Amino acid sequence: MSIVTSKFLRKHYNEALEDLECMSSAFWQVLLQQAFYMPGVYAVTTESPPDKSLRRVDLVVKRYDENHDTLSALLWVEFKRHTGSVKEVEQQALDAAKRCIQKDNLMWIWAMTTVGVSFRMWFISRDNLQLEPMHGTATKADKSQYINADSDEAIVFPEAVRRIKEGIPLRVAPVVPSQSLDLLTAGNVGQDASQYGYGYDYDYEMAEAGPSRVSGDGSDGNTGQYVEVTVEKITHTFSADDFVFRDAKGKKKTTKKEDWESGKYQGDKIWMFRGKKTVYFSRKKIA
Repeated sequence: MSIVTSKFLRKHYNEALEDLECMSSAFWQVLLQQAFYMPGVYAVTTESPPDKSLRRVDLVVKRYDENHDTLSALLWVEFKRHTGSVKEVEQQALDAAKRCIQKDNLMWIWAMTTVGVSFRMWFISRDNLQLEPMHGTATKADKSQYINADSDEAIVFPEAVRRIKEGIPLRVAPVVPSQSLDLLTAGNVGQDASQYGYGYDYDYEMAEAGPSRVSGDGSDGNTGQYVEVTVEKITHTFSADDFVFRDAKGKKKTTKKEDWESGKYQGDKIWMFRGKKTVYFSRKKIA
């Protein structure tokens, strides 16, 4: 599915076919502004620093948290023209991600690299500090792994955007699950998906709930880290309701009411779901 979906984008795409970084940069800026268009929530800005140094990154997508009055980086993007160095653009993106992870004490961050009108999406975890591809093979600095925005394979872009929106980097430091990142491919992304990441439904693996319990003071025998999540209740007429949230890597977890237990954390009453290494909790009652 091409992501060049309007005459407006087509005009920018055609101009970006010239071997000029300013033209390809303009195309991707317009596309990302549309992909993350939500006034008062997402900010797409250029020439931003990933830390307190003089380093500048071509583009960053940040999310505003009204409750805490904070702007948090989600995605760092570096651009190159058609004949630009793939190795260099990936090194620049990784450098930005590392700096941001260290400055903000994040568990992970996302990155995107472009060469002309082709792109590649990446995940960077605090534990690994390497570019992990969200699509294609594990090879790096390989231009053949880049996807043209006007090709059928570009269908991975809206799914990557959805994962980034829902996998907001956490500022706590629980252990990142050891399972490998699910790669995005044109074959495993829903063909009827709407533009920029809406309407997808994936069958992700479920975490296993453990038997231990939280004591009254909020301590227990489980060494897992605590991560607060937003839980969505899916009501069913003829079966038990589902309680859905996103885990530490942005993956969808579907649970039942009986999978949750009440307890206390830092003096507050919470409802907990125990994964293998992480305790997910909600301050909102699971009922």
